[in-house]
Amino acid sequence: MSQSASFSSDHIPDISDFYPEKWTIKFVNEGAANLVFEVRLPPSPPSTTGSHANGHSDIFQGHLLRVPKAGAKTFPYPELLQYWDSTITPLFPPENLVQHQLVKLGQSPSKVITILDELLAKAESGRRKDFRGTRVLPDAQYGMLIEDMRSQNPSDYFVEFKPKWLSPSPSQRTRCRNCAREAYRDHLDPSHHKAHRLGILCPLDFIACRSNRGSLENVLKHIVPASASPSHRNHLADWLRTNSLLPLLQQAQAKHDPSQGVNLELAMTLRDCSLFLRISTPQDGTGQPTRIEAKLADLDKKNAAKKKKHWEELERDLVEGGFYEGKEQPREETDCLLERAAN
Repeated sequence: MSQSASFSSDHIPDISDFYPEKWTIKFVNEGAANLVFEVRLPPSPPSTTGSHANGHSDIFQGHLLRVPKAGAKTFPYPELLQYWDSTITPLFPPENLVQHQLVKLGQSPSKVITILDELLAKAESGRRKDFRGTRVLPDAQYGMLIEDMRSQNPSDYFVEFKPKWLSPSPSQRTRCRNCAREAYRDHLDPSHHKAHRLGILCPLDFIACRSNRGSLENVLKHIVPASASPSHRNHLADWLRTNSLLPLLQQAQAKHDPSQGVNLELAMTLRDCSLFLRISTPQDGTGQPTRIEAKLADLDKKNAAKKKKHWEELERDLVEGGFYEGKEQPREETDCLLERAAN
């Protein structure tokens, strides 16, 4: 899709003014539609300490640069940001959302895009096989600066996970939607090992772990690596038991149920977001308490017109195939909370 949009862009900073040929850039991550980079500006001259081109402070400080990928059928970044402002931000407190800022990438041919593509070519061997060869959208006019939620200090701990579908729908089913879909996938590919089938976390455990010790241990087992310290594990367990963000997301999902056919794009967006959680423990001897930041990300507008048929066909297959009730033949094993509760 074109990256043009009908809005005033006079106030949007142009990062090509920040001498991109002098940047220190690191390729961070990518998905099907976007690429993410870490950008560091060179030190400022003594006469302009703390500022760079056009008098701006270091615009990349505390942020990552996200740019659209060539060939991805997504909405222009200005439209994504407008959707974020009008539809997503009213649902959650600002402190629970990864913040975004629209930036210009410079006039075509963009120096910024050229430099990013050169870096991607050098990083090719380390990229996911099905993403290799893809580059930045060549005529992209805009990128986004997104809040960097990674560890900022050696004592920090960062974890990322997808909450997915947090409520069973409808209630009489014996598998949640996510576990029904996993059973369906395993049914289509019997080569999956049993350990893989039972290694999928049931999203209902995220809510149940507030009062269910078994669910809490199940969540921790799936999202906390063995390298985590006991302190970080305990802080994360406390957050899982007491946080207000996951129940708030659950409420938003329940209000926007895809089975009702209303605002399907929002319903699916809320079920495909990510949660970034950073635990920061001060090491400066000031006695400051441990800080836990939890923020939702990946809340881009979905292309409902493109995906509606796929979503409807998948839902029909789950219902007609008996995957919600565990009646498929042969029956697949899952670790769904609803199945555990019934046994």
